Amino acid sequence: MAEFVEFPSTMWTAISHARRQGGGALDLLLRKYRPVILAFVRNAGFGPEDAEDVTQEVFLALVRDDVLAKADRVRGKFRSLLLAVTRHTISTQRKHDGRIKRGGGARRVSLEAGGPDGEPLPVETFLADTAPDDTFDPLWIQNLVRLGMDALETECTKEGTPYYRALAIFTSEGLGYPEIADRLGVKVGDVKNYIHQARLRLRSNVLREVQAYSSSRDEYEAEIAALMKYLD
Repeated sequence: MAEFVEFPSTMWTAISHARRQGGGALDLLLRKYRPVILAFVRNAGFGPEDAEDVTQEVFLALVRDDVLAKADRVRGKFRSLLLAVTRHTISTQRKHDGRIKRGGGARRVSLEAGGPDGEPLPVETFLADTAPDDTFDPLWIQNLVRLGMDALETECTKEGTPYYRALAIFTSEGLGYPEIADRLGVKVGDVKNYIHQARLRLRSNVLREVQAYSSSRDEYEAEIAALMKYLD
């Protein structure tokens, strides 16, 4: 396990900045976590357009003052917070869609303004919904790997090293070491070393992403324990 260094969580800081300023801080949240939320919403049965709307509402809810403040007070885990907000947003949207089918108004739900009837959202209620989800967690680790691969590509491009390219060919095209060696114009032994080095760096990048959204050593270690079965 990578050594954890105590520092203010960059993701919690990004949420705080997004709440106050929007702009680049909100863009960072969207770039990192929009894919996993969108995939989860699609898996919940929403079509492409509705899934985009629900995903947008998740991030609008995430940066609301009361959600951030109450999540901080209960020291909620970042992954659990995102899942709880997403579950609640899906539930709210389904209730809204059900009202339309029964002849209600066709107004799109906005979590910024409250529930379908304008009542305040029960923030404490959905923050308490921290049960694990066997669908969400694999999507979460896939997204962490995506972020780790992006970082690896950036590193290797800057260094001029072949580690990322070798691993990308191996994972995306399913080629064996001899075929990759021919593609790269190197020896098979070199390819083995490239992929070994790439995997070490990728794992380190993934752990760094977990550290970036963990607010304490305990949360970091709990996250690694929870996600380790997906990290082979």
